[in-house]
Amino acid sequence: MKISINNQPYEVDGRRPLIDGLRTSGFIVPTMCHAEGYKHQPSCMICMVKDADTGQMIPSCSTMPREGMRIETDTDEVNEMRRSALELLLSDHRADCEAPCSLVCRRGIDVAELIRLHDMGAADQAKALMKGKTCEGCPAPCEKACRRGTIDKAVSIREITALYQSPAGSKEEVPRSTLFNSRLGRFTEKEKKRLQETYTQPSKCLHCACDGKSTCKLRDLATKAGIKAPRYGNHSSLPANNRIDVTGRLVYEPAKCIRCGLCVYNTEDGFTFEGRGYDMRVIIPEESKSRMSEMLAKLCPTGALVLKLLLPLLILLSGCRSFPGDVEQDQLQAWGSFRGNASLSGYTDYDLPEHPTLLWEHRHDVRSVASPLVYDGTAIICDKHGQMLGFDERGEVVLNINLESDVEASFVISDSTVFIGQIDGQIRALSLTDGKEQWKYPTEGQIKASPTITTINGKEYLLVGSYDNNMYTLEASTGQFVGCAPTQYYINGAASLWHQYALFGGCDAWLRMINAKTGESVDSLQLEAYLPASPAIMGDNAYIADYQGNVYVANLSDGHFSSHRKLLSAPTDGDNMLSMPAVAGDALYVLTEGRYLTCINIAKGNVRWKQMLRGETGESSPQVCNDRVIVCTKTGVVSIHDAATGKKLWEYETGEQIISSPAVVDSRFYILTARGTLLCFGEKPAN
Repeated sequence: MKISINNQPYEVDGRRPLIDGLRTSGFIVPTMCHAEGYKHQPSCMICMVKDADTGQMIPSCSTMPREGMRIETDTDEVNEMRRSALELLLSDHRADCEAPCSLVCRRGIDVAELIRLHDMGAADQAKALMKGKTCEGCPAPCEKACRRGTIDKAVSIREITALYQSPAGSKEEVPRSTLFNSRLGRFTEKEKKRLQETYTQPSKCLHCACDGKSTCKLRDLATKAGIKAPRYGNHSSLPANNRIDVTGRLVYEPAKCIRCGLCVYNTEDGFTFEGRGYDMRVIIPEESKSRMSEMLAKLCPTGALVLKLLLPLLILLSGCRSFPGDVEQDQLQAWGSFRGNASLSGYTDYDLPEHPTLLWEHRHDVRSVASPLVYDGTAIICDKHGQMLGFDERGEVVLNINLESDVEASFVISDSTVFIGQIDGQIRALSLTDGKEQWKYPTEGQIKASPTITTINGKEYLLVGSYDNNMYTLEASTGQFVGCAPTQYYINGAASLWHQYALFGGCDAWLRMINAKTGESVDSLQLEAYLPASPAIMGDNAYIADYQGNVYVANLSDGHFSSHRKLLSAPTDGDNMLSMPAVAGDALYVLTEGRYLTCINIAKGNVRWKQMLRGETGESSPQVCNDRVIVCTKTGVVSIHDAATGKKLWEYETGEQIISSPAVVDSRFYILTARGTLLCFGEKPAN
């Protein structure tokens, strides 16, 4: 179906909501109440766009496209409508993003995190947090700002910092964060009594900083909109700091809930609405708590549903000396698979830093092939011998798990569980909080393809290809066998997701499609040479390159390959192609001829531009980040290019071979060399 987006023609899927068509065409459309693949009802109105034919503002998450539709996504009128909707949500959100004590600290100390560590008895971690810092000579504005002081007596913060501060620490003042910060307002007399009786840890701290602040969509959108304080104030009457334990790890805080309904619509006999109109709220019946999945924390767009921080388990596991918590300049997000999403599109709306600077590096000196991932602000790698390491924002080791078996496949992370395939043929699920194995499933061949995880009707499935020539479908929670699709040869590439279907190639030159829920084969397409990597999917098209260097596009319809064509023919003197394409809008980015980053105009099937790279290309795949493309060569050169022109904007030479693909979070990216060196790049710190 053809529609116009900002006066340009685009092809979208008429069977999917308008927001999907806008996003697959490369347009950024924010939303709070919509999550792809999950049930929802429009409520936040932040995804509003304008129908130029009718002049009406429409919610793109619930509007189906129509032929010839003309849509405007980025006008002053649209942006003002979204801002108004955002400010209405903020008026119903009673919470502190950051604790007042941390906000006013002149030395840049994360006071709230320090007190949390103190209350948990994590002295080594508290000392690491205060390394190079001192409160000497400070008038202690943190104690004046302490919310506990409005109940009975402020926390004795100076006495706590004195236990862990560096004797010769810096006394320089640091710039304040520019992130939006919500305020919960004053406590009622009834709240004061409840808080006084409830919060009785050693410090008596209320721990009012939000555990979901680093992944909160509401805060992120408010920051991008330049909102300093909600226009309509705060009108929520729900009790602040009222934390309800749903399961062992899942915690619900009603005052932070914006009533988007995602937790209600995606649970059966679980979360539910109570009341009507402005007094409507989300509740969880006591008898339903045991049935709730931790997956809900991933769906929640605020900090209303979060997973408890289980620091003591990580300490016992890794013997580390520090833990994430003292860097608030970056909105640290998740990168749970080697391409960032299950469609393996190679596109993300995370921004690369404007001026990338090496923030830190860790030299492991063990061969590493699997791509790095990021979970809860922790960068995680796994070397060939199965040693899994996690690093906080400063590059300190906070996770150390020995899998005791060789690993070459990239892994995936979902709900604090890591899923990994090993050379011995085992597929394993392990908890990141305690390192314990949750389940194990044996195949009859080595595994070199990354697992893929997908959610269908609220249930998670894992798909893994093996050298026993089968693509396995397992229940992610239990490892129970669901089905397998046989092929005629080895499977090297991960499965890519399209709706409830999975696509994958193999060494037999067939591109296959299976039902991801049942594992049953539904269609196949034979190409000219074997397929060493995975297809990249955007909208209803799959893009894949074969070993010879041919690049194809296959149209997907009703669970089948409806058509396909060749976008680029293999050069007669070209090197073998091992990496995946990346797709954004009408452009496809591929590594060609062993030395070029090439942009193909998908509609016309011609080369838009070609940029020679420094060194030979290999298995690492390009990644599109909004208007930029990041690419790594086999010879160790990392470069960033303008997506429209191919112009090189930045380059860094690691001096070591690179096989894995980059991990990208907002304003940071991670590169892992084959020698095991992890490099973290971001904006240069202000101080």
